[in-house]
Amino acid sequence: MVTHEFMLKAALPLFARFIVSNGLQTKHGIFEIKLESVDRALPVLIRNKGLRLAEGATGVLSPDLLQLTDPDTPVENLTFLVVQLPQHGQLYLWGTVLLQANFTQQDVDNRNVAYRHTGGNSQMDHFTFVASDKTNPGFIVDGRVWQEPVSFTIQVDQLDKTAPHITHLHNPSQVGLLKNGCYGMYINSHVLKASDPDTNDDQIIFKILRGPLYGHLENTTTGEVIHEKFMQKDLNSKTILYIINPSLEVNSDIVEFQIMDPSGNSATPQILELKWSHIEWSQAKYEVCEDVGILSLEVVRRGHSMDSAFVSLKVNQVSATVGKDFTLTPAKLIQFDPGMSTKMWNIAITYDGLEEDDEVFEVILNSPVNAVLGTKTKAAVKILDSKGGRCHPSYSFTPNKHNSWEKDIWQSLSSGSSSPTTSGSSHLERRPHQSSKQLAITRGDSLRGTESTDISQLRLRTRGNGKTVHPSSVYRNETDNIYNYHGVIALKLEDDSSPTHRTKTKVSMFSRPQRTFKESEQPQADKVESTTDSQVHSWDSLPTFPKNCTVDLKGLFHFEESLKKLYKCNGIAWKYWSPQTKEAEDKSCPAGWHHHSGFCHSLITEQKGTWDTAVQACRRHHLGSLVTVLSKQHMQWLWDISGKKPFWIGLSDQGQAGHWEWVAGQPVTFTNWKRGSPQRSKPGKNCVLVQRQGKWQTKDCRKGRPHNYMCFRKL
Repeated sequence: MVTHEFMLKAALPLFARFIVSNGLQTKHGIFEIKLESVDRALPVLIRNKGLRLAEGATGVLSPDLLQLTDPDTPVENLTFLVVQLPQHGQLYLWGTVLLQANFTQQDVDNRNVAYRHTGGNSQMDHFTFVASDKTNPGFIVDGRVWQEPVSFTIQVDQLDKTAPHITHLHNPSQVGLLKNGCYGMYINSHVLKASDPDTNDDQIIFKILRGPLYGHLENTTTGEVIHEKFMQKDLNSKTILYIINPSLEVNSDIVEFQIMDPSGNSATPQILELKWSHIEWSQAKYEVCEDVGILSLEVVRRGHSMDSAFVSLKVNQVSATVGKDFTLTPAKLIQFDPGMSTKMWNIAITYDGLEEDDEVFEVILNSPVNAVLGTKTKAAVKILDSKGGRCHPSYSFTPNKHNSWEKDIWQSLSSGSSSPTTSGSSHLERRPHQSSKQLAITRGDSLRGTESTDISQLRLRTRGNGKTVHPSSVYRNETDNIYNYHGVIALKLEDDSSPTHRTKTKVSMFSRPQRTFKESEQPQADKVESTTDSQVHSWDSLPTFPKNCTVDLKGLFHFEESLKKLYKCNGIAWKYWSPQTKEAEDKSCPAGWHHHSGFCHSLITEQKGTWDTAVQACRRHHLGSLVTVLSKQHMQWLWDISGKKPFWIGLSDQGQAGHWEWVAGQPVTFTNWKRGSPQRSKPGKNCVLVQRQGKWQTKDCRKGRPHNYMCFRKL
């Protein structure tokens, strides 16, 4: 690019050569022309945008902020003459305070001119100047010739030194039953809110100094557990949820936090206290005389009681019948007003004057509103026959007045549903007492008593094989003969006679088994109960179970008539069970946890996660560790209770590649690798997931698909 200045330099000086001749002589000559440049153009101020910086900061005066141009003046001669220096700061040239009070456009182009704010509360500062090309007076601003000083403005942004402050801090107490069956409390802006005059409310940070002890905070949008912080915008959008751990019978928890702004200004730590209440029966078992009239069941609320709460009731008739043996009030909802901790629910017991079996029914608490259900959610009521000789005025449960078999019945009621229509469950019937009007048989093969009845005329046949199944007991009441049958397959009733007495048949049925046992087969059972000294096992000496004990049947009971013993499925085998067994179970593991090898185990399926998440959750929320597998039997048991679905175990080689360790610290004495022990794990795949057939595979500890995980802790 050729400039005007270059053209002038190239043309100066100018020479002209000529020849003078008279025809006879010639003479050469040189004609020299000298041109002198004249500076007639004024400098033009094309940029004067000013400077913006934070309080106490330094800013550079760049060509984007301040610039002079002049077509006939070089930049080193375009000068800014400072008339008034800034009041709240200083100008610097080449890193030192500006002394000569002027600088050039070349200094600006080289970014050698700066302004440093020295403090003060003022938000504005400035300095004034005039521009010069060192030849002509004046300069052009906005198309006009200007000779007066022009101001260069400096805006100072004050630093945010004010910490946010709490405007709302209330103790949340509204408990809700979530879709996944858990109990939760929303923490929103009505409960917790902060404000800051220098910060947008949505940007205020709540830093968690100490998380909750008996539950955890969760973001409902992402589903992630909150460990470190949440924002005011999360509270405003109602996405912070406190999940209550129902296995811990506590009624309050705390979260210690500190509010901060993005600049790091923080306020004094605060504590958010969460309070709730448990609702349950005050007594789990009742015995009442048939002529008691009105029975009052007590429901209690423990914990926070300053809000209203509600709970629904459901009746399971078991062996008693609504309308015949007892009458319910129309109300199926119990309301606790603020401050109220006890409510009574009345049931009218019907007295018919007939001698009959004791009857049992259950009243179940469910669907709580603004409360959590406690451990006593069922109240079992036994109605004693007033003519049976065992009736007494008090209806408090007194186990020492009943035989061990009746205790087993009560325990089985408290352990699960007793409804005879429940698929896969057993219905336990009380054998009637023998009297002059009662006949009972042990296995239907012979009758004992003074009165005889031809039971062979009344038969139950299994469909397809024609075998006769005899009644397990016979009961005569006035004009009724009641035959009790305990069946394990579908039965067809055939009546070969027309007896003069009316007959009633009670058939207690299990759900249809997956297979029919032959006489030589023995289902899974406690091996201690087997007869080992006999060459041929008979059904008279061995327990007969309707189904093999599997995880699906875990917790169900079977009463063996021939042995007068109660068995319980533990998910692997049928085991003999007694009230002492229940007491030992109660002392071992909390609700929802399963005992094996001296440890309590809990399969976590609601909050799936990565291996790292599982380790933290077991430690923080379940007060244990990710499980250690101790043996082959232990592994098979874990695989069974997992429902044969993948889950994390606490084995990894994150510390040293190829050196596998349990997070709980136990030595590695058993492994179950799918393809042998990995000598060197792939990058990132340092943690173990149990998969198909209970085999172990290495997976990424921090990424990938979330899975269930197994926590355990020492008894």
